[in-house]
Amino acid sequence: MQPTPYKPMSLLMKIVFWFVAINALAGAGSLMLFPNQTDGLFFWKISPALSAGMFGALYLGGAIVVSLVTSRGQWEPSRYLVPILVSAGVLISLTTFLHLDRFTPGFKLFYWLLVYIVAPILALVFYIQHERGGAVWEVVSQPIAPLTRRVAITLGALLLVLGAVCLIWPNLVIEVWPWTISPLMVRIFTSWFSAFGFGLLWFWRERDWSRVAHIPTLMIAAAGLDLLMVFIHRADLNSTGLNFWLFCFHLAAFGLIGGLMHWWQYQAGQISRPASG
Repeated sequence: MQPTPYKPMSLLMKIVFWFVAINALAGAGSLMLFPNQTDGLFFWKISPALSAGMFGALYLGGAIVVSLVTSRGQWEPSRYLVPILVSAGVLISLTTFLHLDRFTPGFKLFYWLLVYIVAPILALVFYIQHERGGAVWEVVSQPIAPLTRRVAITLGALLLVLGAVCLIWPNLVIEVWPWTISPLMVRIFTSWFSAFGFGLLWFWRERDWSRVAHIPTLMIAAAGLDLLMVFIHRADLNSTGLNFWLFCFHLAAFGLIGGLMHWWQYQAGQISRPASG
């Protein structure tokens, strides 16, 4: 069995990433299990429960992926998390400052800002630290198929454009949202999906599928969990008309694209195997 060419994560990086995973898991637990008690258990009061549940679902998917990557303990397969963590941290911090009046003051606000400001900074430090002296970029397993790369980059760019619109003009989204939602929650959801966009743009730089395969997996998980939350908290919906079905369609399409990316890579692997045998 050949030794791995990958660099091991530094001890500090492992500690920070485990903290990120545990912190996200705690957030997911409080939001998904106790969506009506966010005024006491979370950093601000989220209403209705559907918004809290969907936010928790995003946390849960992130916690699982970061845990899987950290348990592997290698730098190169975790490198794609840097653009996701940095963009999420910057956008959520900006959103926080725009809506400071909604947050519980004191220690909770301090802790929230500490996480979303310090974690992105540390992620950049880890990137520089682990890339210095050479890190693996050349393909060592399965190349990313051209179709997979094109779709990832196109979807990533689309998410960033839509994200910019929603961040600047959240009221445009509120008017068509299928349940009552605040500008703060619109910007929070937008920050998360914009972070997905930055992660998908990483396919422009990366050439090895095994080092970015978790991104489409996370797309499937996020879409599935969010749709589950819509079903569980369907009593919070204002209507089940066209806006509702368009909302569900966009979530389903997001997960479907993640599944197709896995399928295209599977097909590319099946085609290349006889040629290399």
